[in-house]
Amino acid sequence: MRHSPDSIRFSNARVYRSADDARPARSLMTRKGVVHWIGDEADAPKADQTVDMQGATIIPGLSDAHVHLFAIAHERQQISLNGANVRNMSDILNRISEAARKVPAGRWIRAVGFDENNLAEHRYPTRNEIDAVAPDHPVIIRRFCGHTAILNSAALKRLHIDDGVSDPPSGSFGRDASGKLDGSAKESAAEAIFRAIPPIDPAAMAASLRATIGDSIRMGLTAAVEAAVGFTSGFDDEFAVWNLLRQDASFSPIRLGFMYQLDPKDAAARGLTPRRDPNWQGMTLKFFADGIVGARTAAVSKPFADAATTGFFMRDEDDLERVIVEAHRAGWQTATHCVGDRASARVISAFEKAEKALPGQKPRHRIEHYFVPPEGGLARMKALEALIVTQPSFLARMRRSILGAFGPDSDRMYPARSVMEAGVTWVGSSDAPTGHVSPWVGMANAVDRGASLGAPIGPGEALTRRQALGSYIHGGAFAMKQDDWRGSLAPGMAADFIALDRDPFDVSTDLVKTGVLMTVLRGVVRHDTLTAGQAATMEAEFH
Repeated sequence: MRHSPDSIRFSNARVYRSADDARPARSLMTRKGVVHWIGDEADAPKADQTVDMQGATIIPGLSDAHVHLFAIAHERQQISLNGANVRNMSDILNRISEAARKVPAGRWIRAVGFDENNLAEHRYPTRNEIDAVAPDHPVIIRRFCGHTAILNSAALKRLHIDDGVSDPPSGSFGRDASGKLDGSAKESAAEAIFRAIPPIDPAAMAASLRATIGDSIRMGLTAAVEAAVGFTSGFDDEFAVWNLLRQDASFSPIRLGFMYQLDPKDAAARGLTPRRDPNWQGMTLKFFADGIVGARTAAVSKPFADAATTGFFMRDEDDLERVIVEAHRAGWQTATHCVGDRASARVISAFEKAEKALPGQKPRHRIEHYFVPPEGGLARMKALEALIVTQPSFLARMRRSILGAFGPDSDRMYPARSVMEAGVTWVGSSDAPTGHVSPWVGMANAVDRGASLGAPIGPGEALTRRQALGSYIHGGAFAMKQDDWRGSLAPGMAADFIALDRDPFDVSTDLVKTGVLMTVLRGVVRHDTLTAGQAATMEAEFH
């Protein structure tokens, strides 16, 4: 097997050391997986190998601090209900009908990516409609958010769910006017259903994860945080698949971090303790405080503009506070899904109690989403050195839900600039497959606030492109507590960087159209469409 040379010089480039670099260098040299030198061509030291970058722009590698890689891989095994050709209910039902013709009777039909906001009817398919096109198959549809399931009669029967079922705490089953189940289930009811259906074969899932991570590398990601091991099909099933990959010596991943969707006692029962690792890190426990905007289940302080509800917490508030404090005491970073302002305020209180119980640990506790900002929340977050990890592509992808749910208050939702101005770390991410998987779309939405689909939402919260890129470059590394050795390009820092077909800091550049020509990870070229014909092209391999 051919190995990468000890030292490689990447010349004839525009090299930005960070998102704040106003004077890019022309050349960069790596040695044994780290940046050895950066500067002008004339001053470059000799290297074992030289790569002509043909004027490409080099920036540090990107991190997606909140992504569901397992869910994306899971979706690759199922029927997609998303895309330009899915515009009405007939399109949805036709895809299910087509699958029913191909799949033996009695076998599960799984469909994903459903979003009623993209349909002319703006509604879910009913149990009866699905029965009409697939009467002999159990059918389950997963809404793109992952918080809602839609089933037909065969699926309900297979799962022993009938019209007499009661709503579980923090969840509900949809019913028609007569009180019969309409096939929909939300929040904890949906979660129980996703856990109950048969899992996809672990080997198939492992192969799909490899492909998903390969796609991430081609988009410019050199690191990612799996946002909730357990969210898609249960912790133990998912953890087993990830361990299959970890045991595969041929698998060459990006730098991975994992949030475990476990309470501290459940993590301890599995022998899990916080683990810092440059390649395979498990230091975070994930909790869910409330629901989502789309289902109007987020815990807000005043009723939604289009629904007489203020949402709800996913678990008892005191219990949520307790597990956050316990996790802090045990040395875990916590990441808590908070959409409504009531949820964020209560979680900030939990952070304060945790800090009082065991001060000085600097765990960088995280609030995921921070959709509706609570009064006074940012000052409290700054004092705690806590982070906000958010998903700017939601501004476009959830535009209809945001405007419907919040009406004239929409402009203050999903804050960004005010977070940074308050001195709180704001980290961009995708939450794919709920948000757009491309970091470039996320950055563009952080800058334009979803203006591609109409008037921007909260234009006063728009970021500069340097701020947007910085949130995916340094911000992601900071969230993973790896900013002391990656997230910028300087001697001694990790040789994780990407080469682009345009300068993303140029105001004329369309960020969405940015092409990644090369991805270098640990000093090894892992993706290359730039120098395929050059003798200096390196073999992509993991050491």
